[in-house]
Amino acid sequence: MLIAIVAILIAIYIPIHKTNSALKELGYDKTQIAAIKKAKLQKTLIENKYYSEYLAQSIVDGTLKLDYLPYYTAVSSQRGLAGDDFLLIDRLLEKGYEQDQIENLLKNLRFFEITPLLVFDYQPIEQTYIDDCLAHQAENSQDHFALSGTYYKPYQQTTPVPQIDTSMLVNKRYYLDASYVPQALEAISTWYAAADRQLAKVAADGLVELGDAGRAVGVTFYAASAYRDYETQERIYNSYVSSMGQEAADAASARPGFSEHQTGFAVDLAASNEDDIPEFKDTLAFQWVVNNSYDYGWILRYPQGKEQITGYEYEPWHYRYLGKELAQKVVASKLTFDEYYALYLAPKASKAEQLATATAQITQQPSATASAQ
Repeated sequence: MLIAIVAILIAIYIPIHKTNSALKELGYDKTQIAAIKKAKLQKTLIENKYYSEYLAQSIVDGTLKLDYLPYYTAVSSQRGLAGDDFLLIDRLLEKGYEQDQIENLLKNLRFFEITPLLVFDYQPIEQTYIDDCLAHQAENSQDHFALSGTYYKPYQQTTPVPQIDTSMLVNKRYYLDASYVPQALEAISTWYAAADRQLAKVAADGLVELGDAGRAVGVTFYAASAYRDYETQERIYNSYVSSMGQEAADAASARPGFSEHQTGFAVDLAASNEDDIPEFKDTLAFQWVVNNSYDYGWILRYPQGKEQITGYEYEPWHYRYLGKELAQKVVASKLTFDEYYALYLAPKASKAEQLATATAQITQQPSATASAQ
């Protein structure tokens, strides 16, 4: 009988001892091991050799999100993971990145250094991108982001705008059909714009509110350009190509169908009702607009220092109407609208779309990797 009891105790104790020893070897202490057992994570942690101080801390304090467990090993306690990080991970997975690639990105880069990847083309060798970011880490910040490599080929992978509303994204990936015309186009008074300018009604009302707020403090400005149809944008773009070549034209002007002006939610501002758009940045009107426009639903769409993400040269005159709530959120995030849309607003990819993306990444040609500018 005694032998049987001893045998039972040994049978119970040895697995427990082995488990405790294995967890200790990974780096967990007694308190953490107790929390691990309570959460029934010992097998997962041991089999995958998961350990980090941040993971251990998150298990003990009960904040661990099980679906993202592997990523807790990639970051320090100081870096941590927040709600936006989990969303970023999901978006990267949708784009075709593998778990080990995302872990590598989280381990080495700051949040604002990773979000451009949602706009850029898929990078099969993410370490190239990481190395470029690290080489520019001293000068890059939430307000300025520039790299030596090129990670995005405009107009190569295009798709129709997913939804038509004030939050729609039109850029060098998302386009509007040639026949698209905004509903409820409204003529803008020459008190706020050059003659014969139009916007979608909600944006026209937003421009009036912005203009009145400026005038209340002695600042005047006008929409020198507003809604443009497909054909007008086609003429403008072709004139750029004729005068400067296609590469330079693509940095300065949108191809037809890819212009925000076709949405009816974009304006180019000038300090007078004459066409002096390029000089707008040198005026007091610009200083007021850039610091206050988001309170009235407008954002500076192509900011300085983010050219590599937006795909356009700095345009201090170009403002996009998003509505007050969204405009304030975009500005507070310090992301470009391209990044913000990709992170928070883009429709989530279905399982079939994710599979198709993953398949495409496998067959992707080397030309899609980073190349020197």
